[in-house]
Amino acid sequence: MDTNFHEDGAPAWVELNTADPEASARFYGALFGWTVTPGYSGKRQALLAELEGRPTAAITATASAQRGAWTTYVQVTDADKAVDKVRAAGGSMLTPVHDRGLAGRAAVLADHAGTVFGVWETVEHEGSGVSGEPGSYFGGELITDDVQSSADFYGQVFGWTLGDPYGPLNRRDIHLGGQTISVLLPRPAAMPAEIPPYWDVYFTVADAEQTAEAAVRLGAAVLMPPTASDHGHIAVFADPTGAVFTVLAPSH
Repeated sequence: MDTNFHEDGAPAWVELNTADPEASARFYGALFGWTVTPGYSGKRQALLAELEGRPTAAITATASAQRGAWTTYVQVTDADKAVDKVRAAGGSMLTPVHDRGLAGRAAVLADHAGTVFGVWETVEHEGSGVSGEPGSYFGGELITDDVQSSADFYGQVFGWTLGDPYGPLNRRDIHLGGQTISVLLPRPAAMPAEIPPYWDVYFTVADAEQTAEAAVRLGAAVLMPPTASDHGHIAVFADPTGAVFTVLAPSH
């Protein structure tokens, strides 16, 4: 399914910051079938990843990055006003609002608990252009130590509300305008205490087991082997640069 519209206030785009964008491009290209081209958002060191010609993610060179990291961006109509709301709710600005040419305007922020995310004010770039297909961005999951404080923060900034807990891990769907736009996960007992809360990035795959085998063969580390979940079989990896991501083979 192609997508070219994302509701204001919904996660719509993901970017990988890495010290080795070429290695990252080779890894995800082999794993998900992405093709990459340089010059995304007017920067030679930024790569646009596409799935059969449709935008799905970006890979950006960050020389100072000790390890790779994925950032989830929420689409907004006014990035400056979104930054003001984040600050008013107890968050902070990590990089100021900056122009990205025809792609739009963006800022990287931290919520009340220090969890990193971004906001994206679109111009011509409307976020991920494909969903529901293997290799496409599926969505984000906020892993948090305090469900209520996270609900308060994101509710104040974006108008999000939480559904009821479900499943053995007490996940809760995040709603906006009557639609489920993301998921919140209270810190699982098996998650090491030294790992801070973070926004996890999910990509759709056809088969979690086969993807896990391929990821390991390409140099990834398995953080959680393929496991049945409320939404399908998931597996969690650290890519060769250390960036954590999750794959989901949806239940149908």
